[in-house]
Amino acid sequence: MYIKFLLFFLFFLYAHTLYAEDLKFLSKTFLILPEDSLVKTRWILQPEKKNNTQGLSNENIRFFIDFKNQPVVIYEGKLLINLATGYVVKIKNDVKDVLCLDNGVLLFDDGESMGYIEITKNDDKIPSASIRSIASLPFQEARLFKGDNTIYASGLNKKTKKYEVYLFDNSKKQFQRIYLSDEPINAVSGKGENIFLASGGVIKEIRRQKELITYMHPRQDIREIFYNEKAGLIYKTSNGVGMVKNGSALEFLQAEKPIIFLKDTSLYVFFNSLSGVLEIMNIDDLKNYSFKVDKIIDIQQTF
Repeated sequence: MYIKFLLFFLFFLYAHTLYAEDLKFLSKTFLILPEDSLVKTRWILQPEKKNNTQGLSNENIRFFIDFKNQPVVIYEGKLLINLATGYVVKIKNDVKDVLCLDNGVLLFDDGESMGYIEITKNDDKIPSASIRSIASLPFQEARLFKGDNTIYASGLNKKTKKYEVYLFDNSKKQFQRIYLSDEPINAVSGKGENIFLASGGVIKEIRRQKELITYMHPRQDIREIFYNEKAGLIYKTSNGVGMVKNGSALEFLQAEKPIIFLKDTSLYVFFNSLSGVLEIMNIDDLKNYSFKVDKIIDIQQTF
């Protein structure tokens, strides 16, 4: 089966559904999908123009979709904000990372341990919460990563001077090392001990202690990777999002600094500058198509 590409320009003003005849323009953003694909899109949070987002960097935001399918961000490591309802919680600890598991459980990383938040009752208008530890991180500043029903921790261990990957053993409530490397590791995902690693522009698969190069991006570093068995392997660069299959990739989304989250077979895209969240449904259907793409368009060069 081959791909007939349609070029969808994403739009925002007053568009309640994403039908082609009812779109308004969202600049420097496009979505490329096979013409007969089952992939659909909808706004779960309508975009709006904002004048107060200058200086709000993506590095200050951690984005996820909660168990109610509502978009939530952790801002500057201190505020948990439900973008749909406006509900805000002030977190006393400095949150480095947050994971939302498939069962809806939220796990927080304060740089030393992984835990859950416990909301404190008080008379303040904004509720406050503290992180209650479940397990210590394998070393300070290790980052948490989500796989398919799997929790990983990874980073540079200053003691060993190696980049290490740990798998969380839920029964023992501790992290166990499963991989180490001399090369920097940007992101981790996978299922159990079968892991995918992003290093520079390369994604590697580690299966039974053997390294296999899964994909090499022709232009940019891979910033994030997401994996589950239903949807497959998704990557993100500074301005592109794609799916990997058989050593090739379909980079189906180009946008300025998109923030993404994979849940089941839906990919959610948070457009920070517009406070809009787009759900790309049935993303797994892309695996039914050939990925022989000769050139990946770059919005930074095209516009």
